[in-house]
Amino acid sequence: SVLSRANMWGCLQLSLLILVFSREAEGKLQVLPILLGSKQTPAWQYVGKFGYSIGQGTYAARLKETVPGTIVPNTSIDFEIYVDEAWPEVESITDSCSKKHTAKRVRTLTVGQDGDWGIRATGSISQNIRPHIWYFAVSDCRGILSNMTAPLELEIEYLQGGGSHFSVELQWSSSASILTLLTCSCFIWSFCRRSHRFWSRTGALHPVIWTLGIILLAQFIAQSFHTCHLINYRANGQGLEFLEAGSQALFVLCQIAQTSILVIIALGYTLVQAELGSLEVWLLVCGSVGLLQAVLVVMDRAHLDTSSRYSGHDGSFGWMFFGLRLVLYAWFLRAANKTQSQGGLKLQAFMSKFKIAASLFFLAYPVIFLFMHLFAPYLRETVMELGLIAAQVISNVWLASLFLDRGAYFEASSLSASPLPSAGSPVFFKED
Repeated sequence: SVLSRANMWGCLQLSLLILVFSREAEGKLQVLPILLGSKQTPAWQYVGKFGYSIGQGTYAARLKETVPGTIVPNTSIDFEIYVDEAWPEVESITDSCSKKHTAKRVRTLTVGQDGDWGIRATGSISQNIRPHIWYFAVSDCRGILSNMTAPLELEIEYLQGGGSHFSVELQWSSSASILTLLTCSCFIWSFCRRSHRFWSRTGALHPVIWTLGIILLAQFIAQSFHTCHLINYRANGQGLEFLEAGSQALFVLCQIAQTSILVIIALGYTLVQAELGSLEVWLLVCGSVGLLQAVLVVMDRAHLDTSSRYSGHDGSFGWMFFGLRLVLYAWFLRAANKTQSQGGLKLQAFMSKFKIAASLFFLAYPVIFLFMHLFAPYLRETVMELGLIAAQVISNVWLASLFLDRGAYFEASSLSASPLPSAGSPVFFKED
């Protein structure tokens, strides 16, 4: 059946997203492989970045063998630290070993032996005027590791002055997440009360209302997972990776579901036809588009921690999401215009308002994405996330009002049909 195929798409997307997020969850206590100086790799490697706020922050790094006995005792490499103002020059230097001359500091890291960590190299970073993003790299310009056959393992921990593991662009996130969770709880409570009143009047709830309720519940679960992850992340720099994986996967699927609702209504469901009928195929199309978005998310996460990316929306993948959103918007407008031309005055009046409101949903990401680039790199994540949260809240409120209030949509759609109670599920669709 169509529903079973749609469920299959949903399960595939959820599994794919949980897999990638659980493997690529960010942390500011990082452990990553290092391979330097071999014939296939350069002698210099970027390993991470962190935004320090005004005041004094700290860093700590150490090395060990991944395969005991493969490195000569007391082997060491350089640990280089660069400030954001010098980073464009660093990237423009083609000779890897010449980059070190622009580093603010260079520390020595000794490789630990027999599976033990080497001596931890620690230091502090102070700034008094504004926050800065600091970049970290390792190098082996002396060729000590030229015959290396196995990667080393590098651990780096970044801390703000107050002991937080959050980079400067994310320091607001735990408080904002708790506030968002409380807001989400209040809204779900309000939605349940309004849905109950609607059910008392009509004797049933339309599938679009049930679908919106499921989306809101999934968003609440996702936000709960995300909040728990951030509370732990603040303390240990890694958080609870599985919870964050589930959270991000649910958020993406909720976006796909909301997009599907708007497109299906624009195609005429509940407006010019009471049953899905020929629209069933469009559910599968929406599922395919959702799968494409899931694949893009997977590819995006694989390239998240690069020196040129300051948020999860930077780079070529951000532009891919930008383009995909515009394509979905164009599809929505085409469907909405066709449906509007098939109806009477009530339907035409509703579709005019519907297109304006839905445009805010579809264009939120493209507009905020462009607006984000007007800000300094360390502010982009904050601008993007706050904008998307606001857009999501507005979308939820609007959809709830659309489905539960006796307004233009109620009068123009099959939601206004009186159900006929029976021994089974009530029949509440009308044939237009």
